[in-house]
Amino acid sequence: MSTWTSRRTFLETVLSLGVFSVSSRSLTAFAQSHPLSMLTDALRLGQRLRRAEITQTDWQEQIGPIMERVTVDELSAAITLEALRRRAPHVTRGTSVVVVPQLNTLPHDDGAAIRVFFFRAGRTDPPHCHFNSVTAHRVLSGRFRVTHWDRLSEEPGRFILRQTRVRTIGPGDLTSISEQRENAHWHEALTDGVLLDIEQGRLNPAIPPRSRQMVDTTARARPDGTIVARALTSREAHRRFG
Repeated sequence: MSTWTSRRTFLETVLSLGVFSVSSRSLTAFAQSHPLSMLTDALRLGQRLRRAEITQTDWQEQIGPIMERVTVDELSAAITLEALRRRAPHVTRGTSVVVVPQLNTLPHDDGAAIRVFFFRAGRTDPPHCHFNSVTAHRVLSGRFRVTHWDRLSEEPGRFILRQTRVRTIGPGDLTSISEQRENAHWHEALTDGVLLDIEQGRLNPAIPPRSRQMVDTTARARPDGTIVARALTSREAHRRFG
Protein backbone atom coordinates (compact mmCIF):
# COMPACT_ATOMS: atom_id res chain seq x y z
CA MET A 1 0.00 0.00 0.00
CA SER A 2 1.49 3.33 -1.02
CA THR A 3 1.81 6.01 1.62
CA TRP A 4 -0.56 8.27 -0.31
CA THR A 5 -3.44 5.76 -0.42
CA SER A 6 -6.66 7.43 0.69
CA ARG A 7 -7.65 7.17 4.33
CA ARG A 8 -10.88 5.45 3.28
CA THR A 9 -8.96 2.85 1.28
CA PHE A 10 -6.63 2.38 4.23
CA LEU A 11 -9.56 1.75 6.57
CA GLU A 12 -11.17 -0.66 4.12
CA THR A 13 -7.89 -2.56 3.85
CA VAL A 14 -7.49 -2.73 7.62
CA LEU A 15 -11.03 -4.01 8.11
CA SER A 16 -10.70 -6.58 5.33
CA LEU A 17 -7.68 -7.98 7.14
CA GLY A 18 -9.65 -8.28 10.33
CA VAL A 19 -7.53 -5.71 12.15
CA PHE A 20 -9.82 -3.89 14.57
CA SER A 21 -7.33 -2.51 17.08
CA VAL A 22 -5.95 0.37 15.03
CA SER A 23 -5.41 3.30 17.37
CA SER A 24 -6.49 6.84 16.65
CA ARG A 25 -2.81 7.78 16.94
CA SER A 26 -1.98 5.37 14.11
CA LEU A 27 -4.74 6.82 11.95
CA THR A 28 -3.54 10.34 12.65
CA ALA A 29 0.02 9.39 11.78
CA PHE A 30 -1.18 7.79 8.55
CA ALA A 31 -3.23 10.84 7.59
CA GLN A 32 -0.31 13.16 8.27
CA SER A 33 1.96 11.07 6.04
CA HIS A 34 -0.34 11.64 3.05
CA PRO A 35 1.30 14.14 0.64
CA LEU A 36 -1.93 16.04 0.02
CA SER A 37 -2.48 16.29 3.76
CA MET A 38 0.98 17.79 3.99
CA LEU A 39 0.13 20.35 1.33
CA THR A 40 -3.11 21.16 3.14
CA ASP A 41 -1.22 21.79 6.37
CA ALA A 42 1.30 23.96 4.53
CA LEU A 43 -1.53 26.05 3.10
CA ARG A 44 -3.21 26.30 6.51
CA LEU A 45 0.03 27.58 7.96
CA GLY A 46 -0.12 30.35 5.37
CA GLN A 47 -3.67 31.11 6.41
CA ARG A 48 -2.57 31.43 10.03
CA LEU A 49 0.15 33.84 8.96
CA ARG A 50 -2.29 35.90 6.92
CA ARG A 51 -4.54 36.15 9.99
CA ALA A 52 -1.51 37.38 12.00
CA GLU A 53 -1.68 34.40 14.36
CA ILE A 54 2.02 33.71 13.74
CA THR A 55 4.96 35.79 12.50
CA GLN A 56 6.74 35.41 9.19
CA THR A 57 9.78 33.88 10.88
CA ASP A 58 7.44 31.49 12.73
CA TRP A 59 6.18 30.43 9.32
CA GLN A 60 9.75 29.85 8.14
CA GLU A 61 10.52 27.73 11.20
CA GLN A 62 7.37 25.62 10.83
CA ILE A 63 7.06 25.14 7.07
CA GLY A 64 10.14 22.90 6.87
CA PRO A 65 8.96 20.20 9.30
CA ILE A 66 5.57 20.17 7.54
CA MET A 67 7.03 19.76 4.05
CA GLU A 68 9.53 17.15 5.21
CA ARG A 69 6.81 14.82 6.55
CA VAL A 70 6.70 13.05 3.19
CA THR A 71 9.48 11.83 0.93
CA VAL A 72 10.39 13.44 -2.36
CA ASP A 73 9.18 10.35 -4.24
CA GLU A 74 5.82 10.39 -2.45
CA LEU A 75 5.34 14.08 -3.09
CA SER A 76 6.35 13.78 -6.76
CA ALA A 77 3.81 10.98 -7.28
CA ALA A 78 1.03 12.86 -5.49
CA ILE A 79 1.37 15.96 -7.68
CA THR A 80 1.87 13.82 -10.83
CA LEU A 81 5.25 15.41 -11.45
CA GLU A 82 5.94 13.65 -14.75
CA ALA A 83 2.58 14.78 -16.16
CA LEU A 84 3.44 18.33 -15.10
CA ARG A 85 6.83 18.01 -16.78
CA ARG A 86 5.13 17.15 -20.07
CA ARG A 87 3.02 20.32 -19.74
CA ALA A 88 5.97 22.58 -18.95
CA PRO A 89 6.44 25.32 -21.54
CA HIS A 90 9.72 25.55 -23.40
CA VAL A 91 11.95 28.42 -22.28
CA THR A 92 15.29 29.54 -23.65
CA ARG A 93 16.43 31.09 -20.36
CA GLY A 94 15.46 30.77 -16.73
CA THR A 95 12.99 28.19 -15.49
CA SER A 96 9.83 26.57 -16.81
CA VAL A 97 7.02 27.07 -14.28
CA VAL A 98 3.87 24.94 -13.95
CA VAL A 99 1.06 25.48 -11.45
CA VAL A 100 0.22 22.37 -9.41
CA PRO A 101 -3.49 21.75 -10.14
CA GLN A 102 -4.11 20.04 -6.79
CA LEU A 103 -4.15 23.53 -5.25
CA ASN A 104 -7.70 23.93 -6.54
CA THR A 105 -8.85 20.90 -4.52
CA LEU A 106 -7.26 22.03 -1.25
CA PRO A 107 -8.37 24.74 1.22
CA HIS A 108 -6.34 27.87 0.58
CA ASP A 109 -6.35 31.61 1.11
CA ASP A 110 -6.06 34.48 -1.30
CA GLY A 111 -2.49 34.71 -2.57
CA ALA A 112 -1.60 31.06 -2.00
CA ALA A 113 0.26 29.20 -4.73
CA ILE A 114 1.85 25.80 -5.33
CA ARG A 115 4.15 25.62 -8.35
CA VAL A 116 6.87 23.45 -9.83
CA PHE A 117 10.02 24.99 -11.33
CA PHE A 118 11.83 22.89 -13.96
CA PHE A 119 15.51 23.75 -14.54
CA ARG A 120 18.04 22.69 -17.12
CA ALA A 121 21.63 22.45 -15.92
CA GLY A 122 23.21 25.90 -15.93
CA ARG A 123 19.89 27.75 -15.83
CA THR A 124 18.92 29.97 -12.92
CA ASP A 125 16.01 31.69 -11.29
CA PRO A 126 17.80 35.06 -11.22
CA PRO A 127 18.39 36.94 -7.95
CA HIS A 128 15.19 38.64 -6.83
CA CYS A 129 13.32 40.15 -3.87
CA HIS A 130 9.81 39.29 -2.72
CA PHE A 131 7.14 41.59 -1.28
CA ASN A 132 4.27 40.98 1.13
CA SER A 133 4.77 37.22 0.92
CA VAL A 134 6.58 34.14 2.19
CA THR A 135 7.69 31.22 0.08
CA ALA A 136 9.46 27.89 0.52
CA HIS A 137 11.18 25.70 -2.06
CA ARG A 138 11.88 21.98 -1.71
CA VAL A 139 14.22 20.20 -4.08
CA LEU A 140 12.46 17.30 -5.84
CA SER A 141 15.45 16.39 -8.01
CA GLY A 142 18.87 17.72 -8.98
CA ARG A 143 21.42 19.90 -7.23
CA PHE A 144 21.35 23.68 -6.81
CA ARG A 145 23.52 26.44 -5.47
CA VAL A 146 21.31 28.82 -3.52
CA THR A 147 22.35 32.26 -2.29
CA HIS A 148 20.36 34.33 0.20
CA TRP A 149 20.45 37.99 1.17
CA ASP A 150 18.64 40.00 3.80
CA ARG A 151 16.88 42.98 2.20
CA LEU A 152 17.81 45.89 4.43
CA SER A 153 16.20 48.76 2.58
CA GLU A 154 14.85 49.93 -0.76
CA GLU A 155 15.85 53.08 -2.61
CA PRO A 156 14.67 54.32 -6.01
CA GLY A 157 15.84 51.73 -8.53
CA ARG A 158 17.98 49.74 -6.10
CA PHE A 159 18.06 47.66 -2.92
CA ILE A 160 20.53 47.42 -0.07
CA LEU A 161 21.27 43.76 0.59
CA ARG A 162 23.55 41.77 2.88
CA GLN A 163 24.48 38.22 1.90
CA THR A 164 23.61 35.68 4.58
CA ARG A 165 24.69 32.35 3.11
CA VAL A 166 25.57 30.31 0.04
CA ARG A 167 25.04 26.55 0.00
CA THR A 168 24.55 23.57 -2.27
CA ILE A 169 21.26 21.72 -1.87
CA GLY A 170 19.89 18.45 -3.24
CA PRO A 171 16.77 16.26 -3.15
CA GLY A 172 14.72 16.80 0.00
CA ASP A 173 16.47 20.03 1.02
CA LEU A 174 14.42 23.15 1.59
CA THR A 175 14.88 26.93 1.55
CA SER A 176 12.51 29.72 2.53
CA ILE A 177 12.17 33.50 2.41
CA SER A 178 10.11 36.16 4.15
CA GLU A 179 10.06 39.92 4.46
CA GLN A 180 11.87 39.52 7.78
CA ARG A 181 14.58 36.98 6.96
CA GLU A 182 16.57 36.19 3.80
CA ASN A 183 14.13 37.98 1.54
CA ALA A 184 16.27 37.92 -1.61
CA HIS A 185 17.48 34.67 -3.13
CA TRP A 186 19.00 33.06 -6.23
CA HIS A 187 18.77 29.41 -7.32
CA GLU A 188 21.38 28.16 -9.80
CA ALA A 189 20.90 24.67 -11.26
CA LEU A 190 24.13 22.66 -11.12
CA THR A 191 22.29 19.78 -12.84
CA ASP A 192 18.87 19.33 -14.37
CA GLY A 193 16.50 19.74 -11.45
CA VAL A 194 13.06 20.48 -10.06
CA LEU A 195 11.90 22.71 -7.21
CA LEU A 196 8.47 22.66 -5.55
CA ASP A 197 7.37 26.15 -4.51
CA ILE A 198 4.74 26.86 -1.84
CA GLU A 199 3.87 30.53 -1.41
CA GLN A 200 1.54 32.59 0.72
CA GLY A 201 1.17 36.03 -0.77
CA ARG A 202 -0.96 39.08 0.03
CA LEU A 203 -0.09 38.82 3.70
CA ASN A 204 -1.44 42.33 4.16
CA PRO A 205 -4.42 42.66 1.80
CA ALA A 206 -4.26 46.45 2.10
CA ILE A 207 -0.93 46.53 0.25
CA PRO A 208 -1.32 46.59 -3.56
CA PRO A 209 0.03 43.43 -5.26
CA ARG A 210 3.64 43.71 -6.35
CA SER A 211 5.58 41.27 -8.49
CA ARG A 212 8.96 40.01 -7.37
CA GLN A 213 11.80 42.31 -8.34
CA MET A 214 14.90 41.02 -10.15
CA VAL A 215 18.16 42.55 -8.92
CA ASP A 216 21.82 42.66 -9.93
CA THR A 217 23.78 41.17 -7.03
CA THR A 218 27.21 41.35 -8.69
CA ALA A 219 28.17 44.70 -7.12
CA ARG A 220 31.28 44.74 -4.94
CA ALA A 221 30.52 44.56 -1.22
CA ARG A 222 30.94 47.79 0.72
CA PRO A 223 33.07 47.98 3.91
CA ASP A 224 30.02 47.14 6.04
CA GLY A 225 29.36 43.99 4.00
CA THR A 226 26.30 45.31 2.18
CA ILE A 227 25.84 45.61 -1.56
CA VAL A 228 23.81 48.04 -3.65
CA ALA A 229 21.75 45.82 -5.96
CA ARG A 230 20.35 47.59 -8.98
CA ALA A 231 16.78 46.70 -9.97
CA LEU A 232 16.58 44.79 -13.27
CA THR A 233 13.79 43.95 -15.65
CA SER A 234 13.05 40.26 -16.07
CA ARG A 235 14.63 40.30 -19.53
CA GLU A 236 17.81 41.96 -18.24
CA ALA A 237 18.04 39.52 -15.35
CA HIS A 238 17.66 36.42 -17.51
CA ARG A 239 20.13 37.75 -20.04
CA ARG A 240 22.67 38.39 -17.27
CA PHE A 241 22.12 35.32 -15.08
CA GLY A 242 20.70 32.72 -17.46
